[in-house]
Amino acid sequence: MQEIVLFIVGVAVSAFGVTVGFGGGVFLVPILILFFGYNIEVAIGSSMAAMVPAALIASFFNSRNHSIDYLVGALLQLPAMAGTVLGAYLVASLPVQELQMVFALFVLVVGITLLLPHTQQPPRHTGLMYLVRYVPTTFIRKNKASHLAYRLNGGLVSVFGFVSGTVAGLFGIGGGFLQIPIMTRLFRIPAKVATSTSLFILVVTSFTGFISHFLIGNVLWSRSLPVVLSFTVGSLLASLFKKENQPGYNLEKLIAIGLLLAGIGVLLNLMLKSHTGFSF
Repeated sequence: MQEIVLFIVGVAVSAFGVTVGFGGGVFLVPILILFFGYNIEVAIGSSMAAMVPAALIASFFNSRNHSIDYLVGALLQLPAMAGTVLGAYLVASLPVQELQMVFALFVLVVGITLLLPHTQQPPRHTGLMYLVRYVPTTFIRKNKASHLAYRLNGGLVSVFGFVSGTVAGLFGIGGGFLQIPIMTRLFRIPAKVATSTSLFILVVTSFTGFISHFLIGNVLWSRSLPVVLSFTVGSLLASLFKKENQPGYNLEKLIAIGLLLAGIGVLLNLMLKSHTGFSF
């Protein structure tokens, strides 16, 4: 009976994670620990193993739909890898638990802000956001799936990728739910492109995490395989559903809900870490 419940929960978490572009790991790990009796190491290993096929399936469908911006993915992910290393080194010299609490609250505030109704305002030609998008080194990208153009600055995208990687390395969490608001709000990348690009990045990060946890013995197939199967099914269902042309407004609201849940997940991680000394 527990295996059936776990499978259903895994499908739901994976489907939601793929839809909003986070992958689902930040939601899954606390669920496995609190409700299914996994110890934290095996829960993390199972989550990493499950996200590999989920990210691959989602990226396959997104690639066929031409909704992945590979350039943005590279500009974010390559500096993020360096930032992750820096964040890991900063753990020893910074008050990580206090900063993690502030970060979780920040994510919750961003999620709430995105949920609040807002009116469409005409573009402004002054201010910081205007300068960010219109400095001389910007270039215009146009996505085939959304048919919308957006301005990017390669240097600034890389800087924010480095920052998101540093946060991920410092707090031991995935950077997807930080990168998506950066893409959608700062650079005005369409939500569909942002979520698809985030899942493409997750292919690399989840595979690297899976190999690392497999080598240290945190992937126990008797416990991980049901989660892997459920995430595979959930990703397939979400990818088939996303082929229907969802309105961007609805997707943005789902991203906001995902940020709220991610903030709660980070707070749960903080509580679990205080009891176990182990962080994801």
